[in-house]
Amino acid sequence: MYTCGQSVVIRNIKNPLIAETYDEHQRAPTVARYSPSGYYIASGDASGTVRIWDTTQATHPLKIELPVLGGAVLDLAWSEDSKRIVVGGDGRDKYGHAFIWDSGASVGEIGGHAKPIYSIDMKPSRPYRVATGSEDMAINFYAGPPFKYQHAMTEHTRFVNCVRFSPNGNTLASVGSDKKIFLYDGKEGTKKGELAGDSPHTGGIYACSWSADSSKLLTSSGDCSAKIWDVESGACVSTFQFPKETNFHQVGCLWQNGYLLTVNLDGHITYLDINNPDKPIQVLKGHNKFVTGLAYDSKTSSIYSASYDSVITKWDINTGETWDFEGQGHKNKIEAAVVQGNNLITGGMDDSILVTPLDSRQYNGDVIATDSPVSCVDASADVAAGVSMNNIYLIRNGRVVQTKPAGYNPKSVAVSPDGSIVAVGGEDNHIYLFDVAGDVLTDKHKLEGHRGGVVSLAFSPDGKWLASGSKDRAVYVWNVNTYELAQSGWKFHSAVVNSVAWSPDSLHVASGSLDQNVFVWDLTNPRARINIKGAHRSGCNKVAWVDNNTVLSAGQDSCLKTWKISF
Repeated sequence: MYTCGQSVVIRNIKNPLIAETYDEHQRAPTVARYSPSGYYIASGDASGTVRIWDTTQATHPLKIELPVLGGAVLDLAWSEDSKRIVVGGDGRDKYGHAFIWDSGASVGEIGGHAKPIYSIDMKPSRPYRVATGSEDMAINFYAGPPFKYQHAMTEHTRFVNCVRFSPNGNTLASVGSDKKIFLYDGKEGTKKGELAGDSPHTGGIYACSWSADSSKLLTSSGDCSAKIWDVESGACVSTFQFPKETNFHQVGCLWQNGYLLTVNLDGHITYLDINNPDKPIQVLKGHNKFVTGLAYDSKTSSIYSASYDSVITKWDINTGETWDFEGQGHKNKIEAAVVQGNNLITGGMDDSILVTPLDSRQYNGDVIATDSPVSCVDASADVAAGVSMNNIYLIRNGRVVQTKPAGYNPKSVAVSPDGSIVAVGGEDNHIYLFDVAGDVLTDKHKLEGHRGGVVSLAFSPDGKWLASGSKDRAVYVWNVNTYELAQSGWKFHSAVVNSVAWSPDSLHVASGSLDQNVFVWDLTNPRARINIKGAHRSGCNKVAWVDNNTVLSAGQDSCLKTWKISF
């Protein structure tokens, strides 16, 4: 379980494809912990609020919400009987708090620090003890309940980043930015020793996690490594070395039964192989920013997603395996992505369109420069098209063959399945159709009906229909041959329709909106609709179809989700 953006993410370690998100915090969640009973989760956020919610029901009903600090909650811990919670963070009048979870009643004082508490933990056996690690370089020790300050441990000379009691409660471990690992008695808080061995970390240590039998400790460091330590002998027994690059700084770790996981600065989760430290079992990659581009390649069962921070990731929809694109790509937000043959075409806010080979996932350096940020790209057959604020770009074989001025601020573009028609949606509420005659776009027709800028367009796979989504919150369907409005009654979104997509059989339309919802519409039964409420916190940006019964969506919550559809 981890936090990302506005969500708490719960993910199956054995099968990472199984995941869900909790999106009920009003401010970005910063930490989440299971109760020892497993029935509840406590999550804290940037405002200092803690929410305790049920894990046994799919809806995760809220049990209680408590304002506990005046600033961000940076860490929290449960007592072993699942009755008490201690939190630490960056508050205004205090940096820590202890309370009974179901009433909010205080159970002592977590004080004594002069700066924010980075880490907090509670001894998992009686007599209870609490330890805190702070920016003031001290570890404070508390006995209770009610918890009272006992003494401070001042061995660290830099920030104390993590404190953790061993599962048996006998030992407290602490790690800090001073590259040190100290061990203390779990009951008395007296120093027992230091883990240094013959292979110490050479960078700040940001996290530690105990093995289930309390005999070993896993640490992660800014020196781009993770290490396993034998606590009794103080020796380093395994080193997992990552490339010496900034993005590979290891900032988090977890030893969960037989799984050893670390997290790097990019948010990638690495499964360590204790029997082969040189090669990880797998690496989970994804997005830490809004997902703004989405394409599905049915030939290879691959998803291509692009994000606000210009990262492109390839996903195997069957296994969840991921790969990043390499080299110098877009330098700003990617607005759209589409697969054409063996290439991925992307358009970005950096005034460029890139055509990247899918087999290598290596940017080739060829850049199609545009006059302004690219709003959308689409492709079909051997034709591709992109639109910027002022122009339409017709592209063949990775080069622009025509630049056509457009004075209506194009917002969206779609290419018919046979490549013979290009549709462009404008800020002026109209849709412009063009015939593709060789390497030239010629005016064909103008579709009028929307009362807001047309920001999303999609041709049906059979080429008969054109779906449009607009700032007027409506989804329309147009007959491509007669130019007639075939469906204008789909007006159930409450905000701009960011994306529309057709099912492979050309019978259903999916739409994603800023209102956070995804709708699925039935062309054969216009009154039938499926509403996936709250599909993406803060808005759904893109939708696509995997098959006739599976919708893929992506949004502001940095997530990709699949939905099984049945009418």
